[in-house]
Amino acid sequence: MTRELKNKEISIGWDVGGWSGKNHGLCILEYVDSEIKLLMATKLSIYKIKETIEEILSQYQHTHIITLGIDAPLQFPELFKEIINQNPLNIFNTLQDGKKENPIAWRATDLYIKNHFCKTPLSASFSFLTSNATVAITLIGELKMKFSDFSVLPFDQEKNIRAIEVYPGLLKSTILKKNSVFQKYQQIFEHIRFAEIEGFEYYFQEAKEKTDVADSVICAVYGLGYRGILESVPKIKKTIPKDLLEIAKKEGWIYHPVIL
Repeated sequence: MTRELKNKEISIGWDVGGWSGKNHGLCILEYVDSEIKLLMATKLSIYKIKETIEEILSQYQHTHIITLGIDAPLQFPELFKEIINQNPLNIFNTLQDGKKENPIAWRATDLYIKNHFCKTPLSASFSFLTSNATVAITLIGELKMKFSDFSVLPFDQEKNIRAIEVYPGLLKSTILKKNSVFQKYQQIFEHIRFAEIEGFEYYFQEAKEKTDVADSVICAVYGLGYRGILESVPKIKKTIPKDLLEIAKKEGWIYHPVIL
């Protein structure tokens, strides 16, 4: 990796919507010359989101490191996949009567977030996220086929373009709100470059409504934190606990801020 490439980064934040409507939030941030620039923040249809992300990857793949921060599950719970694949053996044996967390509904990463941040993500298999997840998984699969330098973490070996699952809703976590990184995020989103974007009040002023565009900006900022080289952006934890790494490579992982 050249020094010039190391100091240039594009972060794509995608707040995933469903298969119809114009409900996909997309944000493009560029980091260059120690400055974060807002290139785009908008809502798009599923077809336009695909076209736009492909254009961004084509334009910057040889000049910038690229991270996609995606607000949608990039895989389903293992037991749910067994059902979908019509492999019913041991399904009921795996389910434990009285167990609080249903392994058909929740991935290991969902329970990790619940236990460490007191915030439970929606189920990838038992909520509207099922539709969003199929959108994200499908588009990410196409991007991997089109761009040879594309990787999806933690499933693949990391390459110059990498997609990670993130969770904007963590900013509502009572654990995160008590941590100094929360103030750092608040300072970022209060910056003049984001002044015209509505929806951050949901996280910082307890407003009732959030927006797809604001969530996509949060995803993009999480993406910028993945490499951990920007002092102004909280770091995203790259490492996965050893006891969860094997299942994470099957079910996916929510990459979250480092708690200081």
